[in-house]
Amino acid sequence: MTFNEFKVLAKGMKAVYTSATFLPDEDSIKIWYRLLQDIPYEIANIAIQRHMMTNKFPPTIAEIREQTALSVNNELNSDWGQAWEQVCKAIRLYGLWGTEEALASMDDITRQCVKRLGWKELCMSENPMQDRANFRMIFEELKLKTKQESALPLNIKESIAKLQSKQKMIGERK
Repeated sequence: MTFNEFKVLAKGMKAVYTSATFLPDEDSIKIWYRLLQDIPYEIANIAIQRHMMTNKFPPTIAEIREQTALSVNNELNSDWGQAWEQVCKAIRLYGLWGTEEALASMDDITRQCVKRLGWKELCMSENPMQDRANFRMIFEELKLKTKQESALPLNIKESIAKLQSKQKMIGERK
């Protein structure tokens, strides 16, 4: 998104949220732009409009990024119940020996949960209620992590990865 496109969005937000402290000057608009510039204009526009239609209070940068992530990533809109249904359906369709096909039939977050719990263990389990509870905890944790990561711009993700690899190398030397 260009700075001029963002200024249009900022004017729209200022028209809806009339508080004098919300985006009070050109410097604050520049800071907001710097933190949101990686988002395509069309997606940012939808995220901001969605916020304006559903919230009484002005958005934060984090809320706009979260709305953007929800607009782009359908997996973040699913809940653990829908994901558990995917697992149950895959167990019925593919069974114990159809691991590859079963995992391919699931969305990414659901697939990660199943891998953590173990496909064969889920298929052979005699306690589906406990499996369901464990699945729910893992799913909610992964969904939150994915939601937070998807709201970050690529350059921040790369910086985090570099720092983590440096920390890992330091830890290996000790």
